[in-house]
Amino acid sequence: MRVRALCAMIVVAAGMAQAEPFRRANGNEPDTLDPQKYELTSENNILRDLFEGLASTDDQMRIVPGQAESWDVSDDGLTWTFHLRAGLMWSDGEPVTADDFVAGMRRAVDPATAAKLPDIAYKIENARAILDGKMAPDRLGVSAPDARTVVVHVVAPSPLIDDIMAATLLVPVPRHAIAKFGDDWVKPGNMVSNGPYMLEKWEPSSEVRIVRNPRYREADKVAIERVSFFPSDDLEMALKRFRAHEIDFIGTIPALKIPWAKQELPEQLTLTTVNQVRYIEINHALAKLQDVRVRKALALAIDREVFTERLMPGAGIPAYGFVPRAIEGYTGASFDFAGKSRADRLAEARALLAEAGYGPSNAFVVDLRLTGESWVKPIASAIVSMWAEAGIKATLNVSEAKVHYAAIDQGDFELAISGWFGSDDPETFMWLFLTGGGLNESKYSSAAFDAASAVAETTMDLSERYAGFAKAERILMDDVAMIPLFWTIQAGLVAPEIKGYRPTPRGFPRSRWASFGR
Repeated sequence: MRVRALCAMIVVAAGMAQAEPFRRANGNEPDTLDPQKYELTSENNILRDLFEGLASTDDQMRIVPGQAESWDVSDDGLTWTFHLRAGLMWSDGEPVTADDFVAGMRRAVDPATAAKLPDIAYKIENARAILDGKMAPDRLGVSAPDARTVVVHVVAPSPLIDDIMAATLLVPVPRHAIAKFGDDWVKPGNMVSNGPYMLEKWEPSSEVRIVRNPRYREADKVAIERVSFFPSDDLEMALKRFRAHEIDFIGTIPALKIPWAKQELPEQLTLTTVNQVRYIEINHALAKLQDVRVRKALALAIDREVFTERLMPGAGIPAYGFVPRAIEGYTGASFDFAGKSRADRLAEARALLAEAGYGPSNAFVVDLRLTGESWVKPIASAIVSMWAEAGIKATLNVSEAKVHYAAIDQGDFELAISGWFGSDDPETFMWLFLTGGGLNESKYSSAAFDAASAVAETTMDLSERYAGFAKAERILMDDVAMIPLFWTIQAGLVAPEIKGYRPTPRGFPRSRWASFGR
């Protein structure tokens, strides 16, 4: 999911739950808390506490039963039957039924919803045709034969189906609340949820606060009564608040403060290699960027080791491929210039630009979009300097996160610093480049890539599956479909009072797994 995106249980009695909130720094200010319309990781962090799908995740972000207590899969892998737990309720006491799940999934693929992450639903029968406006939403391959059974038909066998059923996009919706409030159903006082928490308040640019849902299926195992999420684009300020005991958890600290944290806060520091890539998105719809020689020159001129060794030591791994190598067993593909010296790469970049018709009297000029997050500006400034060495002139276009990603969504960019947090499967990274895909904002298109990815998607043997996606990634790297910068090592801080809550390669666990240890 965007950065954009996709991610020790301690049990106490509900009567002993603490009233003091678990205070979390949460990155970008949320733009929406609608589960079918979210895009940012900061939004999903909150939504995963408010809603629960058929499947869910444990404290290590592994897939476990959620609102469904079990599921069956047909021999051909195309029909999944989910059995809901008895007695499920919305936070207002209304029953959660199979029809609510069907409604949520149909809403996710309805073009009128304008979901930002529709690709998550593409494996469900007819989802693509519905999103393309060729079928009505009620033709989606989901049904509710009775109040406690949800049947999902998929287009091909895949090891990702249970993972997808845990995705926020496909959670149920409270039809009665939507009927009463319309789009305002997600506001405090109106929202009805089925997860561990309910929305208590949302003060824009200040705080989102949620409170334990007493009607959640395991409310007695939710240890912390309230959770507060604070915007934290300014990592230095978030760190100051942590040191002042105003925040209990920071997912990302300033990279240059990692050595300090190792020395001063070793028990509170977490360093986790995660399934996230930071990269430069390329607008392939623009004529000036359709020449692969230009794209490769842009990629060649970037010295990734400067980022990971000087600007953010300990917070990243130089990325010459796209899919993070944090996925165990996946080796993937890399740029063919990985390992070459800086001088050789610059020489090749200048030669490619000359072949494409650019030179000292006709420099290639490009605009680089970025957010105002404190870690981004030094990286972007360094990139501009590196490009200048190759004869490329770049300007920086800085905006807040919601404006930045809205511009990318609308195709209003040339190059843009972006990021993607996927699952433990390479397929979730391929989604960004499939022809016509809802996440393919770069408008990249390759029949060879689409075909290679399609074969890998339906391969169930893990080693063969990974080999298939490596072939697809090879095509992306040879085409310079994007310019990877680094894979993330998440450096965070957890207050000593917070127990049972640690980041994982798939992201941060739901707040329900945390508890106070004091």
